[in-house]
Amino acid sequence: MKFVQIYKLQNDGDQKVIVTYKLIDSGVVCDGDPIFIKNLEEDGIRDYSNKELVADKLFPKDGIKFLENLKFAFKSGYLVATDIQESDSNL
Repeated sequence: MKFVQIYKLQNDGDQKVIVTYKLIDSGVVCDGDPIFIKNLEEDGIRDYSNKELVADKLFPKDGIKFLENLKFAFKSGYLVATDIQESDSNL
């Protein structure tokens, strides 16, 4: 199973996983902070592979393309997304 985790920097300097996005069949399922998940489901993320000035938005329903773009959407010191990872388990 392919998955991406998003970490949030805590006040003590540690990072905490706030959400995990898992590729199931051709869609993505989310597990974690419900407010964060709801915001991404409603607002989406920019499609960084689209070079147009008006970029398309990606949503969890877009599957692997959504996972591929999370690392570009969340790459600050406060929120960071991992590269796509592979696991045999269901996390």
